[in-house]
Amino acid sequence: MELFLHTFDANNHADPDSPLFPGINTSSFSYSSETELLHILDGVIATETARTLRDTWALVTADNKAISPMEALQATLPFNTFYARHKYPWLLSDLTPYVQMHYQPIVDFNQSGKVFGFEALCRLKTPEGKWLNGMEAFALAAEVKRTHELDLACQQLALIGKSLSISADKPIFINVLPQTIMSPGWLDFILKILNQQEIDKRDVVIEIVESEKTDPEVLARYCDEIRRHGLRIALDDMGSGFNGLRILAEVRADFIKIDRAIVHEAQGSRVRTVLLEAIISMAQRLGCTIIAEGLERVEDITYCQDLGLHYAQGHYFAYPQSTPSDKVTALPVRDESHRSHVPDDFHIGEYISHGLTIDVSCSLAEARRLFNAHADIANAVVLDGQKPLGVLRRGKVFSKKHTGLGACCDPLPKVINHMLPSSVLARIFYLERGNIDIWITVNDDGGYMGVLQPMEIMAQLISRKVSSGNLHPLSHLTTGPTLRQTLDNSLRNNTNTQLIYIDLDHFKAYNDRYGFIRGDAMIRLLSEIIRQEYQDKSGVMVGHIGGDDFVLIYDHKAPALNDTLLHIISQFQALAVHLYDASDLERGFFTTEDGKDHPVASVSIAVVNGKQGALENSVVAAERAAQLKKIGKANIGSIVVVEDTPPQTILPTKEFYSGWQQKALSALQSLLNTHRSTGSHDLDSCFAEFPYFEVIFELEANGTQRYANWINPNMYGKIKAGGAGIDRSQQAYYQRVAETHAPYISSIYLSTATEDFCLTVSLPILGDDGQLASILVADINIAAMAVLSSARN
Repeated sequence: MELFLHTFDANNHADPDSPLFPGINTSSFSYSSETELLHILDGVIATETARTLRDTWALVTADNKAISPMEALQATLPFNTFYARHKYPWLLSDLTPYVQMHYQPIVDFNQSGKVFGFEALCRLKTPEGKWLNGMEAFALAAEVKRTHELDLACQQLALIGKSLSISADKPIFINVLPQTIMSPGWLDFILKILNQQEIDKRDVVIEIVESEKTDPEVLARYCDEIRRHGLRIALDDMGSGFNGLRILAEVRADFIKIDRAIVHEAQGSRVRTVLLEAIISMAQRLGCTIIAEGLERVEDITYCQDLGLHYAQGHYFAYPQSTPSDKVTALPVRDESHRSHVPDDFHIGEYISHGLTIDVSCSLAEARRLFNAHADIANAVVLDGQKPLGVLRRGKVFSKKHTGLGACCDPLPKVINHMLPSSVLARIFYLERGNIDIWITVNDDGGYMGVLQPMEIMAQLISRKVSSGNLHPLSHLTTGPTLRQTLDNSLRNNTNTQLIYIDLDHFKAYNDRYGFIRGDAMIRLLSEIIRQEYQDKSGVMVGHIGGDDFVLIYDHKAPALNDTLLHIISQFQALAVHLYDASDLERGFFTTEDGKDHPVASVSIAVVNGKQGALENSVVAAERAAQLKKIGKANIGSIVVVEDTPPQTILPTKEFYSGWQQKALSALQSLLNTHRSTGSHDLDSCFAEFPYFEVIFELEANGTQRYANWINPNMYGKIKAGGAGIDRSQQAYYQRVAETHAPYISSIYLSTATEDFCLTVSLPILGDDGQLASILVADINIAAMAVLSSARN
C-alpha cells in the first residue's frame, strides 16, 4: 500500500526546514502491514510540528493502482483524523466501556462548607490502561468526529451515577456541549434517562461548556425549552469562552461557574480582580448564582467569601473521585489580612491600549506578516492615516477564501470618544444587547487612540466602592484602626504572622531643612515604592501608620523577605536623590540649623517574626518593633533588623541602578517620530502607550513654546490647555538643555495644577548641523517614577 501525505502551505504554516517535506509539499511511503503504517505515522508525529500536521492530509492507495480524482478526494482525510483512526480504532465503536465518570463536590460557603452538589467529570480509559481527563478525551474524540457520541455516553453514565450514589437533595451538574444541546432528539434522550432512573428534574443542572463559537440567541431558545421541562442551566468557565457576555445576557442561567484562570490569585492581580468583579455584578443583576471553580489556595477561598460568593469547588476541598463523597476539607480559618487597594477616580484613558494597527494601503501579505510577528494578537485595526476604517481578524487574514485586505476587513465595532462620561458608559452597558467586542476609542477629531476591553471598563464602573475613611490621605494606604484589627486577626489565626516596620531616618531633620512640602514628597515616594513592590503579592497588607512610618503585615513566612526589603531600600536611595540639593548629595549628608549633620536617604526596617516569643496581640508586636527600631536608629545609614536571639542586622551591600530615567527618556525619544503640530490631540495615542506623562510640550531653540500643550486625556480639567508662544527661557529645563545639549531631569516639586508631586524631563532635538532645533518637555508624577523603577517594569 502507498501512503501519500500532502501539506498545504497557503497560510505560511508549512515548515521549510521540515525533515519530511524539505522544499516540497508531498511525500509518499510504502507499507505492507498495519504495524508498518503505525510506525510511519508515529515517525511523522515525532518529527513534525503540530501546526504542520494540522495542514497535512493523508491518502492511501493500492500499489501501482490508478485512482480517479473523485475517488482520491473522497478518500483523503486530515492527517490527525487518519492517525487517530489507525492508532485508536476503538474510538469508532461503542465508547461506554471506556468512559468512567468522576464526581467533584461543590461546597456551600453559607453552610460552613457543606456539600451542595456534584459535578460529573469525564475520564476515558484506553485499552492500554492509560487514563485521559475530559479535555484530552474530547480532543481525541474530535479527531475521529465522535465528540457527540462521547458527550452522550458521559451524560448517560453521569445520570446513572446520580441515581445510584447521590442523594435526592444534592443536584448533579452534567457537562453538555452546545452542539449537543441543539442536536435533534437530545432533550428526549435526557428526559428518558431521568424517567428510567427516577431522578427529580430539579436535581439535574445542564452545564453548558463553551467549546466553540455559538449563536447565543439560538442557544437561548434551546435553553428555554430545557428549563420548561424543569431542569436548571449553568454556564461553565465564564470569562474564558467565545461569547461569554452575550451568552450571559441571552441565556437565563440559574448558575454561573467562573473559570479558574480568573479566580486563581485574583486578589493579587488587577486584571483578574476587574474581570471577577464584573462577572459577579452582572450575574447578581441577572439573578444568577455564582460558583467559583478551581479553588486551591486559602487566599482565593477567603477572597471569594469576601466577594459574597455562595458556592465553590476545587482541589482544596476534594479531588474528583469515581464514587461521590461528602467528605471535603473544612473551610480555612478566616484571616482578614489582605492587601489594600488604591482609590482613584475613573478615567477611561487608563484602560486604552494602542493595539495592533495596519494601514489600509498595505497588502494581504503584509497583514499576514504582521500577525505572524504578533502571535498573541487576534485583531488589528485598519487605519487610513489616523482614521479607523475596520478590523482585521486573524482567522480571516489567513483564510484561503480572501485575496485582498479589503475582503478580510470587518466593519468597525463600537466606536466611542475617549472622554465619554461614566454615566453614558453605564447606559451603553445597560442597553447593549449585541456581541460585546473590543471597542475602538477616538479623539474629538475622530482620530484613532486605541482599543478598550469592555468588560474591564464595566468592572470599574460597577466596583468603585472604596471607602476613603480607612486610607491615609497622602499615601492612600490603609491606616487607623483597620491596621490594628488586621494585625490582631492575623496573629489570632496564623502563627506565621510577621510585622515589618519601615521608618524614614532623620525625617524630622529633613522637614526642618527642606520644608514640609518636600517632606510630603519623600513620604509619597516611599509609599509608591512599597506599593509597587507588593502590588501583585497576596497575603500581605501594606499600611501607613502616619508621618514617616509604614508597616507590612505578612500572613506567612516569606523566604525572600530580606531581599525584598533590601530592594525597597535600594530603590528609595536611588530615587530620593531628586529630593536633595546637589551640594548635600555630593557631601552625603545635610546640615540643620542646629549644626547637626544627617545622612541622606536612609531607611530603617524592623522585622518582628516571633522568634523572641509568641506574639499575643498587636500591642506586643508593636513593642517588639519599637525595640528593634532602636537598634536600627543607632546605625548610620539604612539597615534591616530582624528579630532573633540576638537580633540580626542586615546592611545593603550593593548599589542599585534605577533605570527609570532612561525609560522615561527613551519614551520621550520615541515621540520624535510622531507627527506634532497645532493639533491638541496629536499625541493622544502616545499617552495611551506612555500613561506616566501628564503633559508634553515643545520649545523653540530660543525657549518659546512652539505649540499648545499636549495633555494626557486623564488630566483634562487639571492641566490648562494652551501655552503656545509663552517664553520659558528662564526655566531650568530649558537652560540646562540649551547649555549642554543633553537631557535634563529636574528635582521633585509640587505641581499646583495637579496637586501631585512631579518631575520635569526635557530632551534636546538637534538639527543636521548639530545645533539645537527644539526641546521636548514632559512632566511625570512621583508614582510613575516608582513604576518605571520597579524591577518588574
